[in-house]
Amino acid sequence: MDIKLREAYPRLCAKPSLEEEQIDLDIPRTMHGHIMFKARYGSGQCALFNVLKAYSNYDRQVGYCQGMASVVATMLTFFDEEKTFVLLVHLFRRYNLHNLVIPGFPALFEAFYIQEELTRRFAPKETMGITTASYASRWYITLFAAGVVPYRTLLRIWDVLFLEGFEWMYFVAIALLKYHEARLLQNNFEQTMEMLNARMNIEEDDRLIKIARKMHRRAQRSNIVARLKGQYVERERAAKSAHDDGSK
Repeated sequence: MDIKLREAYPRLCAKPSLEEEQIDLDIPRTMHGHIMFKARYGSGQCALFNVLKAYSNYDRQVGYCQGMASVVATMLTFFDEEKTFVLLVHLFRRYNLHNLVIPGFPALFEAFYIQEELTRRFAPKETMGITTASYASRWYITLFAAGVVPYRTLLRIWDVLFLEGFEWMYFVAIALLKYHEARLLQNNFEQTMEMLNARMNIEEDDRLIKIARKMHRRAQRSNIVARLKGQYVERERAAKSAHDDGSK
């Protein structure tokens, strides 16, 4: 598959895309503090545009979603355009990111449900009852890039993501709440909202990863994520059935 993707990349780059204008608008806002992406229409920004444009042509249903720019920019700090494109395709396929960013965001809403339930078990006090959907869209769609955490912390999170799979991200989200527990418990509603929607500073990466790993291991032993996924599917099925019955 990689050979075919590599061969397709120049053609996908050259082909016009309906997403070109939006991609171009978002690029200057993506990792603009990194030397590689500072210059407008510099080599870094051009590479970012090319990969995002190619993917928008490769997967027309996904096209382009704003959070993808941060994911691709992070990858481009390690790999050239062609390799980044191939890795992006693998990333979407392996972790079902397709359903995270397509219209309707089905996997994103599933992630919200799972995090809500896990938060009740592991961090019930920290969010003051604020719903996950109020702050976590950026966390999941960008895989914690886009300034959610420091760059060095992001790389640690991704290391484990590639080993454990997307399920790991639920526990990173809760670990962020646990890591900042003292401050969150002191905040009022507005301060908590501001904090959760800004950059979450991490001074001790090892501590954050340790918190997430501990919860993840406990969850694996009880198979809780799989059970929550099943509950979510049943809930959505019941809601659709009730809607269909009401429409008759």
